[in-house]
Amino acid sequence: MKINPLLTHKLCPKLIKKAFRIMKMTFLCMFIFVSQLFAFNGEAQNKVVNLQSENLSIEELFKEIEQQTDYLIIYSTSEIKSNFDISLNRKKAKVDELLNEALHGRNLKYELSDNYIILSPLTKSEKDQQTGRVISGVVKDRKGEPVIGANVMEKGTTNGIITDAEGRFTLRVSSNAVLAISFVGYRAIEVKVGNQQSLSVTLDEDMEVLDEVVVVGYGSQLKKTVTGAISSVKAKELEAPNAVSADNLLQGKVAGLSITQNSAQPGSGMSVNIRGALSPNGSNSPLYVIDGVIISSESNKASKVGPSGLLGTALRDGSDRSPLATLNPNDIASIDVLKDASATAIYGSSAANGVILITTKKGQSGRPKVTYSGSFSVQGVNKYFDMLNAQDFMNVANLGMKEQWLYINKYYPYGPTPAPASGWAVLYDENQLKQTESYDHFDEISRTGLIHNHNVSFNAGSERFKVYASFNYYDHKSVMKTNDLERFSGRINVEADFSKYLKLNVASMYSLLSANNPSSGHWRANANEANQTNAALYFSPRLPLEDENGNLTLPENAMTANPLAWSYMRDKTTTKRLMFAPNLEIRILPELKANMQISVDKTDENRDVFSPTKSILPQQTQRNFGGYSNAYNNNYGIEEYLSYDKQFGRDHRLNVVLGTGYYVTSGNNYSVTVFNFPSDALENNYLELSSDVDETTYNSGRWERNKLSYFGRFNYTFKDRYTIGGTLRNDGSSVFAANHKWGWFPGVSAAWTVSEENFMKQQKVVDFLKVRAGIGTSGNESILTGGNYSLTTYGMATGAFYYYNGLLHKGIVQKQKGNKDLKWETDVTVNAGLDFGLFNDRLSGSFDYYVRTAKDLLDFTSLPATDMVATLAKNIGSTRSTGFEIGLKGVIMEKKNFDWTAYLNMSHNHSYWVERNPEVDIAPWIKEKDDLSPIYGWKTNGIFQSPEEVQQYTSNGKVLQPDSYAGNKKFVDINGDGVLNDDDIVKLGNNEPKMHFGLGTSFRIKNVMVDLDTYGVLGRKTYDQWIHRGLCDSKINTSYRYKEVWTSFNTSGWWPGIAPNAAANSNKSGTDDFSLQNTHYWRFKNIKVTYLLPKDWMKKSKIASNASVYLDLQNTLLLTNYEGLDPEMEQNASPLPIPFTVVLGVDITF
Repeated sequence: MKINPLLTHKLCPKLIKKAFRIMKMTFLCMFIFVSQLFAFNGEAQNKVVNLQSENLSIEELFKEIEQQTDYLIIYSTSEIKSNFDISLNRKKAKVDELLNEALHGRNLKYELSDNYIILSPLTKSEKDQQTGRVISGVVKDRKGEPVIGANVMEKGTTNGIITDAEGRFTLRVSSNAVLAISFVGYRAIEVKVGNQQSLSVTLDEDMEVLDEVVVVGYGSQLKKTVTGAISSVKAKELEAPNAVSADNLLQGKVAGLSITQNSAQPGSGMSVNIRGALSPNGSNSPLYVIDGVIISSESNKASKVGPSGLLGTALRDGSDRSPLATLNPNDIASIDVLKDASATAIYGSSAANGVILITTKKGQSGRPKVTYSGSFSVQGVNKYFDMLNAQDFMNVANLGMKEQWLYINKYYPYGPTPAPASGWAVLYDENQLKQTESYDHFDEISRTGLIHNHNVSFNAGSERFKVYASFNYYDHKSVMKTNDLERFSGRINVEADFSKYLKLNVASMYSLLSANNPSSGHWRANANEANQTNAALYFSPRLPLEDENGNLTLPENAMTANPLAWSYMRDKTTTKRLMFAPNLEIRILPELKANMQISVDKTDENRDVFSPTKSILPQQTQRNFGGYSNAYNNNYGIEEYLSYDKQFGRDHRLNVVLGTGYYVTSGNNYSVTVFNFPSDALENNYLELSSDVDETTYNSGRWERNKLSYFGRFNYTFKDRYTIGGTLRNDGSSVFAANHKWGWFPGVSAAWTVSEENFMKQQKVVDFLKVRAGIGTSGNESILTGGNYSLTTYGMATGAFYYYNGLLHKGIVQKQKGNKDLKWETDVTVNAGLDFGLFNDRLSGSFDYYVRTAKDLLDFTSLPATDMVATLAKNIGSTRSTGFEIGLKGVIMEKKNFDWTAYLNMSHNHSYWVERNPEVDIAPWIKEKDDLSPIYGWKTNGIFQSPEEVQQYTSNGKVLQPDSYAGNKKFVDINGDGVLNDDDIVKLGNNEPKMHFGLGTSFRIKNVMVDLDTYGVLGRKTYDQWIHRGLCDSKINTSYRYKEVWTSFNTSGWWPGIAPNAAANSNKSGTDDFSLQNTHYWRFKNIKVTYLLPKDWMKKSKIASNASVYLDLQNTLLLTNYEGLDPEMEQNASPLPIPFTVVLGVDITF
């Protein structure tokens, strides 16, 4: 297939970017113009006019208005006589108030148009309204609750009003009026006024409308017609008062969506995957789409700044934050999760890991509404390492010295010789034990966390123009003193109907996020804070961190830093993000429309680092250092698509989407680090003043990738019972070689709505039942994130490469060997499921079973040692996951003063190999089609309690571990041959949980609401990595769990003692099951109590229409059998566990 020249032309990206800039400025100018137009009309209309007298002629009134405002009054003298006198009730009033009073009963009307007031005679129907009467009423739902904002219109006219906060309305209508009353989610009704003076109207829920509208990509569908596996979560289900990132809102809310928090760092990235992780070397994160803007999966972390060695590890690639951390969660209207390939195929090469569609809030017609949401939170840590105080530290250090003396000299129990009564050195005497002060170093680097979150939103509009605007300020002072986050974000969403043929939607957002880099989470994500907590825990509790002169105390262990060193560093990242997405819709025919959407997503991340002389860490030879790092990511797209939606007669409905898209993603980064400034006072402001210019390090890079796409989808429904659908996308990517640039991604699905069959009409239990099935293919282009493995590349050698003319010179070497046959990873999913509603839809839910297969996996094959590079990227191997998902929602009770609902979702996933890379060797005990995350090792049988037990531990007549010591682990000889070797290694379990679940409930008693959200896992194999367990020496501290360690003075201890492995086959150093646990946990994420202020209070106050206050307890309860810190977090080093949070907040609508 020939490549489209558009995809590769070098001028195309520049032209596209220029077009984007022009369009962006055009939309910005248009928005400013429209805003100013609305502002002018509102300002002029509200202009106050001062009159000399209440009695004057109409012409005199017109003259005063024209002189005191910018209005010009226009009317036809042949139609309107302006020689009458008027008598007003006041001399000072707004323009519209004066005109309403002056023209009342004169059979005249006026219209405001820009800066003109146009007078005209009333039509016959309008005269009838003026000669009619006033009707009052109230609109409620079936539970007796007022329907706020319902439209009440006199049929056949433009005369109407909306209901107030109590559902009430008052309207002047003609004598024979018919009122049309409507509200979103309810059936519209018409009421004849007749002789009635007041009305009480009850609206019924419209199940056709309430059947959720599901966003499916380039359009939406009613949930009852959806044929793929899609889960939807609405705004009211996503409430989390102080969540900084949207992915945090989804934990436990969607079956099959696994979200794990691996860090307590504010705004940190979370592990998110849908239906398992099948790509060993590529990304397993889903595709995010916000208001039609596809979020780039490219990393945008500012790169490493700092020296090499231990500190270089500490200050590597900055913070690993969520791609959604810059999005204000309060702006989200709904989130739709596309899980199977028949649904995700519309996004083609980016959708192998599922798609998460985020739709933000839009303006609504009606009176303007201003909403304020504010909260104040405090945070703390439930459980952390209980380290020894100074006195216990010294006592245990003395015991440790004795134990070492026994072992080194092979005294009993480490040898047959009884130990003498003395002979070992005591580190600390009685005077030192009594006089030494104790210090809690973790307490010195931590604090009570504080969060301020303030959000103001504005919602207003008419039938033709709607706007939603918001501003958010989020300030998080973490429990770690070196870890803060601050975010400012603003959003403006505009919807303008210029005519019935032309409509424009614009979604725009700007965010500024500033945060310190130290992570409070997993050390692999960011080592900085993990090193700081390690330092605080290991540092001797008998030493202060600073002396009386404010200098940092030197550690007794050369490899342990003073934890306060991080407190004097500056390592801050500022992220600026702009998202802009105008969507122009042209209605060609009633059933046919064309859309063009432009998407802009620009991110600029700047990292600023300075480490003064005071913060020198182990292995650091430089006195001070500083530098900068920047990363830019530009993501542009333009999409055009046609949508056809038509009902043919009563039985046939067809929906078709056809479109194309072009996407340009580019980025560049640079970093510079300078060492040994002449003074700390200069910080990193003058890099050129460094005294070690030769040691200066700098890096830079630039990349760009383009993609051209064609896509289509159709859905055909017959008699609302039988639905078939198909999707096809063709993607061409610039990152692949010419023979593999294009990929086809089809999907087909079908559904049978059984509940619409005649044989289901007589029963009263099943209200809705739909069976569906589908198969589809999607791709994973993220395998090439940050690289193009189809190309052979060259670069500078890393060291002195050749000798010439008496000098060593660097040369150009091959860095990567290209593979022209490299192609897409593809993902094929087969899905079968059903959706149901029972007992008048009080119980609803879905069940899905799937088989997902990933093919052509990216892997790296070793090359011969004579080659200049070590590996070659290839498409080899296949993996598969199978599983099921269950989602349930129930309305337990629904009364006027009491509501009770609940939800439950469960999912099971099993991922395993189908085909491995035959050129990569695997361990002999691993199976060819094994699990993707297996745990292999030796089984253990406790520990040896004495030397005698070592000799008594036999298998096949042989002493199994003859060289072991008391306190060593006992390993099991699985095959009974009397030898411990690879044949005794067995599968111990799997890192993948047996089950993920989410459980929650919500109930309301009059004005009090209680919401409970929980989630957890069952059957996950986890190691107890409470690493601070063991005897301390004079240099590093330990925790009170040292009492679990077997020693000569603690022979009841169950944890292995101090004796090292004596021989390769007597105390295996590999993986074993000694501390492996079958872990379950159940986390209570939110326990929220809300009090809704009574409506009559709000009415009397005349300040707000709705208000509520709430108390939210977050992560305050964790039920688990895990003995480590936090079962949810992958643990190594000393991460901070997920903190508990107490939130106090208020929501007010004006």
